[in-house]
Formats: sequence, structure tokens, C-alpha cells
Amino acid sequence: MTSLLAALDSRHTAQLEQLRKFLRLPGEGAQLAQRLTGYLDDWLLDEEQREALRGAPEDVYLLFAGVFLLAAEHRSDAGNTGADILRQHWEKLGLTGSKQAQRLAAICRNAVSLEQEHQAPPAESATLGTRGADDRLISAAVGLALALDLDAPPTVARIERLVAGTDKAGAGTLVEHYQVLVIGPHPYLAGTIRVQVNCRRYGAHRALKRYECAIQELLNQLNRRISPRFLYSDIVFEITPDGYRPADLRFTVDSTAALQLFMGNRLYSDKRVYLRELIQNAVDACNLRKLSEDAYTPRITIDFNPDISVITIRDNGIGMSRQWIEKYFLKIGISFYQSDALRNTGPRTGLDINFISQFGIGFLSSFLVAERIVIRTRKAGQPGLMIAISDLNDYFDVRNLGDDFAQGTEVALHLKPSRINYCRSLEFVGYLKTNIRFLSVPVNLSNERGETITIGGEEMAYKVDTRRSIDYVARMALDPSEGYLLLRAKQQTDYIQGVEGAKGGVSIFQDGIFVTQVDALLPERARGIVVGRINLLGGERCELSMDRNRIFWTDDQFRRLKRITRYALVDAVNQFMVTMDKQAAPEQIRRSIVNHLSICFDFNEVDDFMHARLSDPIRAVVDKRFRDFYRIHFAHAISSAQLQDTDGYNHAWQQRIIATVARRSRLKN
Repeated sequence: MTSLLAALDSRHTAQLEQLRKFLRLPGEGAQLAQRLTGYLDDWLLDEEQREALRGAPEDVYLLFAGVFLLAAEHRSDAGNTGADILRQHWEKLGLTGSKQAQRLAAICRNAVSLEQEHQAPPAESATLGTRGADDRLISAAVGLALALDLDAPPTVARIERLVAGTDKAGAGTLVEHYQVLVIGPHPYLAGTIRVQVNCRRYGAHRALKRYECAIQELLNQLNRRISPRFLYSDIVFEITPDGYRPADLRFTVDSTAALQLFMGNRLYSDKRVYLRELIQNAVDACNLRKLSEDAYTPRITIDFNPDISVITIRDNGIGMSRQWIEKYFLKIGISFYQSDALRNTGPRTGLDINFISQFGIGFLSSFLVAERIVIRTRKAGQPGLMIAISDLNDYFDVRNLGDDFAQGTEVALHLKPSRINYCRSLEFVGYLKTNIRFLSVPVNLSNERGETITIGGEEMAYKVDTRRSIDYVARMALDPSEGYLLLRAKQQTDYIQGVEGAKGGVSIFQDGIFVTQVDALLPERARGIVVGRINLLGGERCELSMDRNRIFWTDDQFRRLKRITRYALVDAVNQFMVTMDKQAAPEQIRRSIVNHLSICFDFNEVDDFMHARLSDPIRAVVDKRFRDFYRIHFAHAISSAQLQDTDGYNHAWQQRIIATVARRSRLKN
């Protein structure tokens, strides 16, 4: 990797040199600064993070200036914090102004807080640079480097606090009981930082292992908060004991069992789910490319070869670089499309585009049917890669592709012999029409006979037969989401005969992909005559189960959608009534329909807005039912004029009826 120090321009190089000379770091402080600089410049920051920093030489300067200030702060004779030094001497440090000093002070404070508390800096505590990298990334890099240095005074103090019980004797000289040999990338465990230590005391060994857990949690939190995230996701302390026998016992997760869960029927009940998962990854890749290319047209295809032994899913989306593959694709449980790293993918980050992938595990569902998977991918400006996966527990076969491979990603599933007959294209058309018919990017499926069908891109609204006015569609007041209700009439002659039955409740989609059907959004007595569909987008999206077949509402989300759905029901019923009013239906049929529709509106759930919007005949029935209910159940309150005892019936329309009933009761008495 190219040196970050080499990215400094002459002005910032002079600034950094002036800072270093003013601080006059002694041997201990100079050694600490040299170690931290080496971590950051040699291996801790990956190429994606370096690219973000190189976007502004001032960011590179602030990174290393923060290292020197913290080294000065943590030397044994230090009396001031890095922020104190800046506040008192910023003009002598070569800084260009108070704003630069404030940025550097915030970086130092956040880095120290990060190391001491082992928590990711809160978003509101960091100052964003006007260009280049986010200051949270700079603070995180400096703080993590300091936390990894087991000889740094604050790190030693932290480890000493982790010494347990009877081992505390001599804790003040803890650093004398261990020797750091190596801190750096693990030579054969990808994405892992290795810390090699010789240790001569069991109490120090236990404290180091506890610190290993603490710094692992720190790294986890940082990777959830900063952008771009670190290439590393694991930290391993390899401690060689001298004169004692350790017992490093802790719970671990069986990775093989976890992979089998994500790959198997215990998580996904439908074997066809892998196609949905791969399609949603392809849509996200297309949406991401759309952020930076105005003229881009997304394209997704599914091809079955003639003997149905290979299914290939292709997209012309953003593609993957080797860096992205290592940091996201290979990290099970991490979705790039839900990470903050999206902010650094292009200049047009203000676009409101929803990304579907949430958990970073959907790809594993492909092993429900595939014995071998071959991925070909290329990101613009990067060499293409081919990755062949035959066993998740083995190393992958990785090769370079030529530049002639088009930008995007291709996933070829080589099916298990036992799955070939099951995977006929016919098995998928109905499944995909159910699951992705409202997807924003159409999918072209070519079957084993070369026939092509396009699935997706449909309008969410119900199609109404304009020749017959018997379908009543109401749009829900959702933004940016969409939702519609459908109420259908029976009409056999010149007038409406009744209400058509309907089943299915409300179908919930998220980002155009089907999730589940629910009844609870509709009034109980409307569930046999009304159906609906909702596509949740943007801020109205909900948390889903890992298999994307269940939705987890918050109380506020559910109440809001329930209220909006019922307002739409009022609109659909009103449309029905307008049509019926124009027809000469016999009075008994008209009365029957009004009674049938009015039971959709339980007076316990009709608020003032709904009541005011109901058509007059429906409102009259709702009023009568509430009036009769109140007379029967609150006779004592009426006779004693205790109108406050109304059991929560406090809507204005209900209070008006209660007052009328009470007034008439008093007149009679």
C-alpha cells in the first residue's frame, strides 16, 4: 500500500514538522509516536480508507498530528492533554487558524475517549471536515492504534484495571510481566489483527485476555459507526506463557453450525428463496451505480442453461472490487448496503435510494440448491475477479478477469444433481411474480428453451376495469411508501346487488419485494370484503426477520399504518356509496348494503376525522349503534347525570351523542 505520509503536500509537511519540533518528544514519547505512525501508515488503514484520507491532504495531516499530540500527552512527564496543548500554543504549532485547531482538538478528545471508554465516538461528538474523510474515521484510526499498543501508558493503565482479585499484588508493575513481540495483520487469518505477547505472570495473562475481549468489542462498534469500516473484524491475542499454565475458557460459536443454519431449511422454508436473495443483491448493486451515473439503465437477467444444470443471475450494477469482497462479501452478517460506507461511493449521495439487503447472509441460501458457485464481478476502474466456491469451509479459488468483462456481477449456480429437476424455470415464474412483481428494476428471465419473460416493474395500484364501475380503489396517505385498498361490488343487472367477498388481508411489500400478509391493519368485520397492498419505502420501512418473511412493527409504526389503512377504507366505501346513489337499486338492497358496509366501522375505533368523512347513510348507522350501546350500558350514568363516566368515549362525535342522550333523558324525567 502507498504511504499516507507521501500524500502530504509541502505546506502540510512543513506544518507537521513544526508541530513535531515544538512538542520536543522525549525518547518514550518519540517511540510511542513512531509505533502509532507505523501502525497507521503500514497496515491498520486499508486502501479504501487511505483513498478517503488522500482526498484532502489536511486530513492526512490531522491524522498524524493527532498521533504526535497524543504521544506528547501520554508521556510520563506530561501534564497537559493534547487539547490543552492546542488551546495554549496553537499559533506556535504551525496551524493555519483556530478552525484547524478546533478540528484537531476534537480528534484528540475523541481518540482518547475512544481508547479509555472503549466505545465508538457518538456521531454528534465529531466535527465533520469540509472535504475528504469524516473526522470520526480519523479519531477512530488514532484511537484504535493507541488501544492496540500494549506499551502505551493509557493502555497499560486500562489492562491494570482488569487484573482480578488476588492477582492485584504488584499490579503497578504489570508491564514488566509481559513483552509485546508483534502487532499487525495475521499472516493466515484474513481480516484479523494478531497481537503476539510473551507473559510471565498468570494475573497479567488473565488481564490481557479480558482486554482482548474489550478491544474486540471496540472494533465491532467502530465498524458499525465509521465509514469506510476497517478491513479487520477480529483481534486475536496469542500469548506464550512462561512459568504458569493458563486456562483460557470462554463460550465460542460453532461456525460450521452457523453456516449450516444460514444455508439450510431451518432458516428458509422455501428452497426458491435464494433467487429472491440474489435478485435483491442485484437491485442494490444497480441502485448504487445509479447514484453516480445519470444515463445509466439498470439491467438484471436470469438464465437457465439447456439442461437446467446452471442458473446464472447477472446485473450491470456497481460491481465489486477486491477490497469490497474482503470487507463485506466475505463477512457473514455484514451488508455493505446498510453500512455508512455508502457515503464514499460517489458524489451524488443525496439521492433517496432504498437498499434492500439488511443482514449480509442471503447469498448463503444459494447452497440450498448449488454444489458450486462461480462469481464474476468487476467494479469500474478495477480489475475483474472470478471467485469459485465449492465448500464454505475451504478457501475459495480466486482469479483475475480481463478488462473486457463488463461492469457488474454474475453469479452462476451449478446445481446439485438432486435439485436439477426441482429447479425447472416453471417452478420460479409464479414464485417471482408473487415476490418481485413490484420491484423497481424489471428482471428478464430466460428459460431452458430460450423463452424470455419480464417480471417486475408493475404499478402498485390495483388495475380497475373502466368498463364496469364496480371496483373501488383508495390510495393510502403514505409518503414515500405506497398503499392501496380494493373494495369490489357485485353487479349483475343495472344496479349493484351487494359486496363481493375478498380474502388475503393486506399484502406487505418492502422495497417492492413481498414479505407477508396481515389482517390486523383492517377492522375485523372488513377482512372478508377488502384487500390491500402496501409497499414500505424510505423511513417507513420496518425491521424484518432474517428470512424476510416476517415483519416486526414498532407500536408507533403499527398504530400509524392501522390508522391510515382505515382512513383509506372510508374513501373506498364512500366511492361505493356514490356509485350506488346514482343507481335505482331497490330500497331493501340499498339498506342491506349500507348495513353490510357500516359494520366495517366499529364505533370504538372511529375517530373524529373518520366520522366526518363517512358518507351520510353509513354515518347514520354508526351513530345509531353507538347511541343504542350507550343507552344500554350507561343507563345509570345517564340517570344520575354523571356524564364524565363514559369509559373512554371521548371523541367529539361520541360526546355529542352522549350529551344528546342525556338531555333527552332529563327531559323525559
